[in-house]
Amino acid sequence: MAYLQQGGRLSALADAISVSDLWMINPPEIVAVEDYFRLCLSASELLHDPLLGIKAGQNAGLENFDVLGEALVNLRAKSLTLGHALHQVMTLERLVHRLGTSRIESDGGNIRLIWRAHFQQHKAARLVCESVLSGIIHLAEQLTGRLIPVMEVCFIHARPENHQEAKYQQGFRAQCRFSQSHNSMMFAADVLAWPLKNIARPSVAESTAGQIVDQVKNHIGKNLLNSPKLPQIAAILGQSERSLQLQLKQQGTSYQQLLADVRLHHAQDYLQYSNLSILQISQLLGFKEQSSFNHFFLQGSGLSPKKWQRVSRGALTS
Repeated sequence: MAYLQQGGRLSALADAISVSDLWMINPPEIVAVEDYFRLCLSASELLHDPLLGIKAGQNAGLENFDVLGEALVNLRAKSLTLGHALHQVMTLERLVHRLGTSRIESDGGNIRLIWRAHFQQHKAARLVCESVLSGIIHLAEQLTGRLIPVMEVCFIHARPENHQEAKYQQGFRAQCRFSQSHNSMMFAADVLAWPLKNIARPSVAESTAGQIVDQVKNHIGKNLLNSPKLPQIAAILGQSERSLQLQLKQQGTSYQQLLADVRLHHAQDYLQYSNLSILQISQLLGFKEQSSFNHFFLQGSGLSPKKWQRVSRGALTS
């Protein structure tokens, strides 16, 4: 999906890995590990995009996880937590892929999810590791309906040539460290207690008036970095601006109100649970200037970002 979104052609990719166009359109249920690695490397080379692994993870959905996806949908229907979902992932991942395994460890009051790649020395390891960790974050966000405030991301592989720090920070919404002893993500233990959102699978969800608010908020959250406008979200939902405005009005709200609500909610999560600076948080939320973010946050919460962060983190340790 990430390859196609950037204008890649399936026929060119098929030629690069020596398979037929039909194989690309309808691949086998089980793809050999070496074929998968060649696919990743060739797609990245054809697009001249070293960040394709991150983007591939961001495009992963429940429908891409087969047995594991079905199990997570069932968990979500039981109103359990993100912690339950992660343990389900660790229980089933050996059955659904052969790329690696994960475990959870305590780390100074926080939680570290460590992913051990089975093919760490392979040329494709960087793309695969970045895709897997990005995919876990994206999957967690689908399950909870909230952006996941990651505190730190570590990789075994070395810092890539022509490293783009801002792109990695945007992709993982966290500080990224390279040449570490493990591939991992650290986040606050409280995040594991976040409830799973009980909504239908995206592929079968029906667009009803009662769901429109959640749908708009969901797409705003995914596009905050680009300061999403009403026309953009309406287009994603396949509606006209006027139709979407009317539906939101019937629900007692407006697009601008939902945008403000989503920004404030995610700002509070980042301030409380991430290690990003206030400037970095403001950029991830689509503000061009930190002063604009400070003003917005003060209006919405009654406190400056710095003071709110100090108060909220004090509550965690008290």
